[in-house]
Amino acid sequence: MVEDVNSNELAQLIGDNKVVFVDCHAVWCQPCKILGPILEELDEKFQDKGLKVVKIDVDQNREFSAENQISGVPSVLVYSEGKRVVFDDGSGRKMDKLVGVMPHEVYDQIAENLLAEAA
Repeated sequence: MVEDVNSNELAQLIGDNKVVFVDCHAVWCQPCKILGPILEELDEKFQDKGLKVVKIDVDQNREFSAENQISGVPSVLVYSEGKRVVFDDGSGRKMDKLVGVMPHEVYDQIAENLLAEAA
């Protein structure tokens, strides 16, 4: 189950898990509602391997959104072993967040690669 957290809880969660996907979303955002089930599935598939997926409402956590330059939702931030990750977005570009809804294979591949590195 993907839980909704606030920015004060994030540091602890990032420190306690090998890999963390942070779904920056808004309740009014239609693409966010499409991404939700994809990330739920990702959380269920990899939680036993050390992956945690959480959601953070950008409207309720405006300071966090500004600090992380969240200008579009949904945006997914990825952390591995306590640090923000820059990764391949699936088409060869280096990114520090995924903006919009990507095919579920993109999220799976990123999770698999980072969990293998952290093992």
